[in-house]
Amino acid sequence: GKYCITGAHDRTVRLWNPTRIDPAYRAPPPSANIISNDTHVSSSHISSQEYYGRKLQPTTTQLQQQKELPSALPMQSYTDGHLHPIHCIATNSSSTVLLSTSDKTLLATDLVTAQTKQKWWGHEARIEYVTCLGGSGNDNYGIRNNNNNSTIGEEVYATASYDSTVRLWDARSRSKEPLMILDQARDAVTCVAAGRGGDAQIVTSSVDGKIRTYDLRTAQIFTEDITHPITSFSTTTITNDDVGASTMAASCLDGIIRLWGCGPSSAEKKMVRKLHSLHKSINHKVECAFTSNEEYLISGSECGAVAVYPVGSNSDGTSAASGGNEAALPVGMTLQRHTGPTCSVATCPQESRPWLLVSASYDGSAVVWASRAQYDCLLD
Repeated sequence: GKYCITGAHDRTVRLWNPTRIDPAYRAPPPSANIISNDTHVSSSHISSQEYYGRKLQPTTTQLQQQKELPSALPMQSYTDGHLHPIHCIATNSSSTVLLSTSDKTLLATDLVTAQTKQKWWGHEARIEYVTCLGGSGNDNYGIRNNNNNSTIGEEVYATASYDSTVRLWDARSRSKEPLMILDQARDAVTCVAAGRGGDAQIVTSSVDGKIRTYDLRTAQIFTEDITHPITSFSTTTITNDDVGASTMAASCLDGIIRLWGCGPSSAEKKMVRKLHSLHKSINHKVECAFTSNEEYLISGSECGAVAVYPVGSNSDGTSAASGGNEAALPVGMTLQRHTGPTCSVATCPQESRPWLLVSASYDGSAVVWASRAQYDCLLD
């Protein structure tokens, strides 16, 4: 929770301290010349190719707003082995290994030395998502070595690809063959994650509109058909009577985020809420994520905003549990800073800092957000 990593079209992954300002940063003088563009252009439906080609010029006001933000403290950069633009990044649970993808290849890089440790390949199309299936501090996925009490999942990585498959890779082995291939999807797989704590499960989402839960203990597959293409999902462990034992949020290309209540059994899922008024998601993949206190859902948007939905809100962002009293729960809000579609969001995993989050956009920038109450002490 102390650092963040970003990957970009320039084939470089960078490690940052998001809560510290770069000592070398110097704010531009107020009289600095800024390129003017008085033509108002809507950025709601602009393709990534147009942003990469710089066909859309930000307005003078937008440039001035961006100049007001100081630069975060850069820690390290990683370029070794990246021959193509970087589409997804992750770390293992102990934050010692960087996982990044270069087209169809998965790379594991030492975060300290910046040296490539291993490479895996085998996908027939671009890798869309990567994650580590395990953790050194908890038995999240029911895969534990009884001999030394270490978590085997810490060394198992999962990649989701446009070739409609998910592949599992064993970092402990020198073999380049995948441990397992999950090929039940009928279209591109957009996201993959491990199941809830104590469950030996793998959850995937696909453009074919289905969320699939693979139960490794019983060799069963549980499928939820949303019918609309799913671009990403996020899970939490909220326990209340309204939502269920846990909650899953699925972001779809019809512009709606669907919240599912998941019971103790993998087959017990029920859609409990739809969120759609504060963000747009029609032509671009946008991610969503729960805050560490599990009270808010953060989503990107094609219009460049960051949407903040209370988990107990209605589709329009108002309180679902207020009983007509809007003061009972906070309403949703949007955070405006980016000039291009906000494609990725991440929240601080520390429970003491649920107010800290980072958003990344096709405009080539990543922005650190904090609540007004914590902003001043954050930069001290």
